[in-house]
Formats: sequence, C-alpha cells, structure tokens
Amino acid sequence: MAYQAFMALLLVTSAAGAGQVADPLAMTTDAGDRAVMAEVASAVASRKPDIARLDAVLAKLPRPTPLRGMVQTVRAGVLANKENAGPAVAAVEDALRLLPDDPRPKLVAASIFTFSGSPQRAADLWMEASRLSPDIARMTDRYLVMALIGRLTDIGDRARADRISARLSEIGFSTGLAPERSNAALGRTREAVRNQQQADALLAVSTIGDPDDLLTLYVDKSYAALWPRIAEWAGPDLADQSRRYLEELRADWQAGDDFETATPYARRLAGLQAYTVVNTLFLPMFDRVGPGVDASGAEFLAPIVSRSLMLQGRATEARAVLAKAAAAIPADDHANALNIDAAYLTLATLQTDWPEVVTRADAFLARTRKLGPNINRSAVIQVQAWRACALTRLDRTAEAQRATADVVLGEALLPGAAIDLYVCRGDSAGARALVISRLADETTRGWALRYVQPVRPDSVAAPLDRLMIPVANAVRSAPDVVAAANRVGRILPLPVNAVLPTGFQPFRARPTGKPLDPGAV
Repeated sequence: MAYQAFMALLLVTSAAGAGQVADPLAMTTDAGDRAVMAEVASAVASRKPDIARLDAVLAKLPRPTPLRGMVQTVRAGVLANKENAGPAVAAVEDALRLLPDDPRPKLVAASIFTFSGSPQRAADLWMEASRLSPDIARMTDRYLVMALIGRLTDIGDRARADRISARLSEIGFSTGLAPERSNAALGRTREAVRNQQQADALLAVSTIGDPDDLLTLYVDKSYAALWPRIAEWAGPDLADQSRRYLEELRADWQAGDDFETATPYARRLAGLQAYTVVNTLFLPMFDRVGPGVDASGAEFLAPIVSRSLMLQGRATEARAVLAKAAAAIPADDHANALNIDAAYLTLATLQTDWPEVVTRADAFLARTRKLGPNINRSAVIQVQAWRACALTRLDRTAEAQRATADVVLGEALLPGAAIDLYVCRGDSAGARALVISRLADETTRGWALRYVQPVRPDSVAAPLDRLMIPVANAVRSAPDVVAAANRVGRILPLPVNAVLPTGFQPFRARPTGKPLDPGAV
C-alpha cells in the first residue's frame, strides 16, 4: 500500500520525530560508507523513493553498517507496495539486524508483517518500537493500527490486541478517530481487569466511547464488577453513551469533512438502522468522486451507503454509488478494489439473488488468491460462507462442500461467518451448537454473548432478513443456548444499541469544509 513507502521515508528522515533515536548518518564511520553518504541521503530523501536508485546505492554498501540499514528500511517500505511480500520481508529483516535499537525499522516491519500474514510478530515489533520511542510510534498510520488489531483478533490473540490498544492510549496516539479511541479504552479496561487492577478498570471503562464496546463488558460475568459503573455512566440501556458516541463521531466528521471521518459515523448510523439519515448525509459526498480524482476512503464509505440505499428500495442508486467509487480506485490498487467487490456481493446477498452471489463470490476469491495474506482472512471466510449458502440454496450442495469446510474449519476463531452459514441453510441445530461452544471459549465469548442479545422486532428490511431472522431468533431463545449464556454472562431484557437515542439530532450540523473565522474564538 502506498502509505507504507511514505511511512518508511518519514520515519527514516524525520529528525524532529526521532527524538533521542540515533541518526544512521551520524553513526557512519566506515570509510566506504562515508564516500557514498551524500548519494544515500539523496536517494532516501526523495518524495517518491525510486527502487532502482535505492538498489544502486545498496550495491555500494556491502558491509553490515547502520547506513545500509537505513537504505534497507526505505527499500522495504517501497517494496511493500508489491504483491509479493518476499523482497520487502528480506529488506526489513536486514534493516532490523543492522539497526537493532532503532524504532523506525521496527515500525516499517510491523506494517509489512501485518499484511504478510505475521500479525503477532508485527505486534511485538510495534510494542518494542513504542518503548524505544513513543513519539515515533505515535506517527503510526491509523489504517495500520486498525488492520493489526483486526488480524490479531481474527487469529484469537485478544491479549496482544488489547495490549496494542492499551499502549496506543498510553503513548497518546492522537490520529485515531472515535472507534480507535474507544477500542484503546476497551483494551486498557481489559488489561486492568486481567491484571486485577480494579480501580484502574473502573476509571478506564468510562472512557470507552462505542456502546458496542461497552456491551461486550456489560453482558460478560468476567466484568460483572464493572456493571454498576457502566449502567451509571451509560444508562441501563446504554442510550446515554450511544448519544454521546454519535456526537463524538459527528464531531470527527464535522472537523474532517472527508471519507475517512464520514465512514465510522455512517457505519454507526446504519447499525442503528437510520438508513434515511445515512443516505441524506453521505450520498451527496459521492458528487466529489470521479476518475482521476483523489477520493481516498470512498471505497470504505460506499459499501455502507449502497447498503442503506438498497434497504430503502433504491437499488439503482446503490449500484451507481459502487460504480462511482470503483472508477476512482487506481487500476493497480487491487486490495481496495476488493472492498467494492465485497459490496456488490452484499447487495446480491441482501436480495437473495443466489446466482449473482455465486458469481460475485467467485470473482472476489479469485482476486484474493492473487493477493495472498495481504487480505484479511475474516473477509475471505465471510465470502466463503455466503458462497456456500448460495450454492446450497441453489441445490448445488456438492459444489458447496469445499466452501462449507473452509468456514467450519475457521469457526473457532471466526464464528460470525459460520453462524451466517448455519442460519442461512436453516440449520438451527448447528447454529445452537456453535453458539454454545463459543460461549464456553473465552476467546469468542464476547461475540457469542452479543449474538444472543435480543434484537429489534422490526429489523426485517430485506429478503435476506426474512429468511434468516426467524431462524436466528429461534437459536437465541433455545433453552440450551439461554442456559449456556447465563452461565457465563447475561441476556438483557430488551435490545440495546438498536435505535437512534432520544435527543440526538443527526441533521443539526454538517461539515462546512472551511476553518473557523478568526473572530469565532
């Protein structure tokens, strides 16, 4: 991804951000290195580092010196943009050996390993870098943070994910938006409970912004000591915090007026089934999008808006939004193009257009095979689940076996995809068994306890809902599921986080795209 090369360059050349970190140029004592030092500095200082030029200066640095480590760090960032991660890994491994006490190669390595299938090593390197230089670690790209935590969660390593989140909060990571701030607070709270630091946990829990994060704690008996504080702070139905969180998301969007800040706000509104609000606020943003126009982040907002349009019966507009976002993605940006592929698949799934689901799923999976571990495994398994469901619904059961096997093999860590498959097929027994087994496993208990909570009775909005909600509700109310849930948590009497909270006015203020007037303060 493009930001990786920029990050590598920024980290290597930023003297202000480096603080007490030793400068590889100042560390250079080798006579041969000193002879090419100016050439090296010029190569790594380019706004767009050229791999051929970097290779040329690397050839002049055959000895294991800090200067070579500096070049390899930048080379690794540039090579990370290639689909084959091997050369980037080799370059950054060399940089790590040559600059063992420098946080900058570690941060570049964290990026590379996150997207090449080694999130645990990425996490450990990021933690080391944050200890060596909190100032530089605060420069970590927001997208990388989200991806790293997501991939750790996907493989069941919640302890590392929480530690990363807590550390982000400790060092004052300030580039995150409301969801990341909330996730950091959730990680800090879990860490405190895990370490039996009750007072710290009680303080941290009131800094969690996202009510869904609070719900994770509010229904799990492991955190029962926090329940009174959560109810006092957020309200017994979490509505008070829901309103505050929406205001926080809106404030981010008002300040940023871009796709990055719009996406979490739109996602939250859509989760509350405020589809009219989503379409009214965010559909006009796509007037800015077109071929050759920098519309970074549109590929993340477009799926939310298109789904909201589809659920309001505006199918033509839903597909038009996706087409516009797709046209703005550079031709070589295959990873982000997958977001649009998945969104088209979602629209077909909502309409239970099973032939199109199979076609879209096959196209998505073919593209992911070319990209390898750069793609989030949970997304791949979710697509496999819908493909298996569609094939089953089309009476092509034999063809569904391979996809079904992939989903079932991953259900211990990625139960969301598996439950969709079981429910879609009408297999309530399989769904009940899955939920009960996940309730018994601490790693996935949070997911299972959230799943068994009551949902809005008017949640049926699409053909897919009419197919799945009756089965899902039967699973939630099954006596064996209820008993298993009550052993480790609780089922709340009414739905929470289900509607726009009273008092929140989504149309009250919108971004202006302009800074405050000088006399406004």
